[in-house]
Amino acid sequence: MSKQYKALKPIGRFKKGDYVGGFTEAEIKHHLAKGNIEEVEAKPTLKKAAEVKNVE
Repeated sequence: MSKQYKALKPIGRFKKGDYVGGFTEAEIKHHLAKGNIEEVEAKPTLKKAAEVKNVE
């Protein structure tokens, strides 16, 4: 899974709070250094009920 970034300030078509994408690695580094975006921690995914085994 790739990293996700959230806008802390408006950037182009993205508003504050939007998840941003389509940036090059250099653009990401630039915006991180300027404080325009932040990396978002990945949330753990839930498993489907069929994948969970009952333990008794």
